[in-house]
Amino acid sequence: MKFAQHHRVLATRAHPRRRGVETIEVAIALPLLLIVIFAGFEYGWAILRSIQTDHAAREGARVAALHGATAGEVEARVLAALDDAGIVDATVAIEPGDPGLVPPGLPISVRVAAPYRSNRLLGLANLMPLPQELVGRASMVKEPDP
Repeated sequence: MKFAQHHRVLATRAHPRRRGVETIEVAIALPLLLIVIFAGFEYGWAILRSIQTDHAAREGARVAALHGATAGEVEARVLAALDDAGIVDATVAIEPGDPGLVPPGLPISVRVAAPYRSNRLLGLANLMPLPQELVGRASMVKEPDP
Protein backbone atom coordinates (compact mmCIF):
# COMPACT_ATOMS: atom_id res chain seq x y z
CA MET A 1 0.00 0.00 0.00
CA LYS A 2 2.70 2.43 0.95
CA PHE A 3 4.56 1.74 -2.28
CA ALA A 4 1.51 2.80 -4.39
CA GLN A 5 1.09 6.03 -2.44
CA HIS A 6 4.80 6.79 -2.67
CA HIS A 7 4.80 6.09 -6.43
CA ARG A 8 1.84 8.46 -6.97
CA VAL A 9 3.58 11.25 -5.05
CA LEU A 10 6.75 10.81 -7.11
CA ALA A 11 4.78 10.85 -10.37
CA THR A 12 3.12 14.18 -9.57
CA ARG A 13 6.38 15.73 -8.37
CA ALA A 14 8.29 14.59 -11.43
CA HIS A 15 6.15 16.73 -13.79
CA PRO A 16 4.81 19.69 -11.81
CA ARG A 17 4.44 21.90 -14.93
CA ARG A 18 2.66 19.23 -16.96
CA ARG A 19 -0.67 19.71 -15.17
CA GLY A 20 -1.86 22.73 -17.25
CA VAL A 21 -0.38 21.69 -20.58
CA GLU A 22 -3.43 19.63 -21.52
CA THR A 23 -5.67 22.62 -20.92
CA ILE A 24 -3.55 24.82 -23.15
CA GLU A 25 -3.47 22.14 -25.86
CA VAL A 26 -7.26 21.86 -25.81
CA ALA A 27 -7.62 25.66 -25.84
CA ILE A 28 -5.51 25.78 -29.00
CA ALA A 29 -6.86 22.70 -30.78
CA LEU A 30 -10.58 23.02 -30.01
CA PRO A 31 -11.24 26.20 -32.04
CA LEU A 32 -9.42 24.71 -35.03
CA LEU A 33 -11.39 21.50 -34.74
CA LEU A 34 -14.68 23.40 -34.51
CA ILE A 35 -13.83 25.49 -37.59
CA VAL A 36 -13.12 22.31 -39.57
CA ILE A 37 -16.40 20.73 -38.42
CA PHE A 38 -18.47 23.83 -39.20
CA ALA A 39 -16.72 24.23 -42.55
CA GLY A 40 -17.84 20.70 -43.38
CA PHE A 41 -21.42 21.67 -42.51
CA GLU A 42 -21.17 24.80 -44.69
CA TYR A 43 -19.73 22.93 -47.68
CA GLY A 44 -22.41 20.26 -47.35
CA TRP A 45 -25.04 22.99 -47.27
CA ALA A 46 -23.58 24.62 -50.39
CA ILE A 47 -23.70 21.29 -52.23
CA LEU A 48 -27.31 20.71 -51.11
CA ARG A 49 -28.33 24.19 -52.31
CA SER A 50 -26.57 23.60 -55.64
CA ILE A 51 -28.48 20.35 -56.15
CA GLN A 52 -31.76 22.07 -55.27
CA THR A 53 -31.02 24.86 -57.76
CA ASP A 54 -30.30 22.27 -60.47
CA HIS A 55 -33.58 20.53 -59.61
CA ALA A 56 -35.54 23.79 -59.97
CA ALA A 57 -33.94 24.41 -63.38
CA ARG A 58 -34.82 20.86 -64.45
CA GLU A 59 -38.43 21.39 -63.34
CA GLY A 60 -38.60 24.57 -65.39
CA ALA A 61 -37.03 22.95 -68.46
CA ARG A 62 -39.56 20.12 -68.26
CA VAL A 63 -42.45 22.60 -68.28
CA ALA A 64 -40.79 24.64 -71.07
CA ALA A 65 -40.49 21.53 -73.27
CA LEU A 66 -44.24 20.91 -73.19
CA HIS A 67 -46.44 22.03 -76.07
CA GLY A 68 -48.14 25.36 -75.35
CA ALA A 69 -45.96 26.31 -72.37
CA THR A 70 -45.42 29.98 -71.62
CA ALA A 71 -42.53 31.80 -69.98
CA GLY A 72 -44.82 32.66 -67.04
CA GLU A 73 -45.62 28.99 -66.42
CA VAL A 74 -41.93 28.07 -66.55
CA GLU A 75 -40.94 30.82 -64.14
CA ALA A 76 -43.81 29.96 -61.79
CA ARG A 77 -42.74 26.28 -61.69
CA VAL A 78 -39.10 27.19 -61.05
CA LEU A 79 -40.00 29.65 -58.29
CA ALA A 80 -42.32 27.07 -56.69
CA ALA A 81 -39.49 24.50 -56.63
CA LEU A 82 -37.12 27.09 -55.16
CA ASP A 83 -39.70 28.10 -52.58
CA ASP A 84 -40.13 24.45 -51.57
CA ALA A 85 -36.37 24.27 -51.05
CA GLY A 86 -36.20 27.59 -49.19
CA ILE A 87 -33.98 29.30 -51.76
CA VAL A 88 -34.55 33.05 -52.04
CA ASP A 89 -33.52 35.94 -54.33
CA ALA A 90 -33.28 33.74 -57.45
CA THR A 91 -33.44 34.81 -61.08
CA VAL A 92 -34.73 32.66 -63.94
CA ALA A 93 -33.59 32.92 -67.56
CA ILE A 94 -35.10 30.95 -70.45
CA GLU A 95 -33.18 30.55 -73.69
CA PRO A 96 -33.98 31.12 -76.53
CA GLY A 97 -36.87 33.06 -74.99
CA ASP A 98 -40.58 32.37 -74.76
CA PRO A 99 -41.03 28.57 -75.00
CA GLY A 100 -44.30 29.00 -76.86
CA LEU A 101 -42.39 30.41 -79.85
CA VAL A 102 -39.76 27.66 -80.02
CA PRO A 103 -40.42 25.11 -82.78
CA PRO A 104 -40.56 21.41 -81.84
CA GLY A 105 -37.24 19.59 -81.88
CA LEU A 106 -35.11 22.53 -80.71
CA PRO A 107 -33.55 22.68 -77.24
CA ILE A 108 -34.83 25.01 -74.54
CA SER A 109 -32.54 25.91 -71.65
CA VAL A 110 -33.44 27.21 -68.22
CA ARG A 111 -30.85 28.90 -66.02
CA VAL A 112 -31.52 29.59 -62.35
CA ALA A 113 -29.15 31.76 -60.30
CA ALA A 114 -29.35 32.69 -56.62
CA PRO A 115 -26.76 34.51 -54.47
CA TYR A 116 -25.17 32.19 -51.91
CA ARG A 117 -25.04 34.93 -49.27
CA SER A 118 -28.86 34.93 -49.13
CA ASN A 119 -28.98 31.12 -48.84
CA ARG A 120 -26.05 30.26 -46.58
CA LEU A 121 -26.16 28.16 -43.44
CA LEU A 122 -23.63 29.58 -40.95
CA GLY A 123 -22.12 32.60 -42.66
CA LEU A 124 -18.52 31.38 -42.86
CA ALA A 125 -17.94 33.04 -46.24
CA ASN A 126 -15.17 35.22 -44.80
CA LEU A 127 -13.25 32.22 -43.46
CA MET A 128 -13.45 29.86 -46.42
CA PRO A 129 -13.90 29.86 -50.18
CA LEU A 130 -17.58 29.47 -51.00
CA PRO A 131 -19.47 30.15 -54.23
CA GLN A 132 -20.75 33.67 -54.80
CA GLU A 133 -23.72 32.34 -56.70
CA LEU A 134 -25.67 29.10 -56.90
CA VAL A 135 -26.35 28.27 -60.54
CA GLY A 136 -28.57 25.54 -61.95
CA ARG A 137 -28.93 24.76 -65.64
CA ALA A 138 -31.12 22.33 -67.54
CA SER A 139 -31.97 21.81 -71.20
CA MET A 140 -34.68 19.77 -72.85
CA VAL A 141 -35.90 19.39 -76.40
CA LYS A 142 -39.23 21.02 -77.24
CA GLU A 143 -41.85 18.31 -77.68
CA PRO A 144 -43.78 18.07 -80.93
CA ASP A 145 -47.34 19.28 -81.23
CA PRO A 146 -49.91 16.61 -80.28
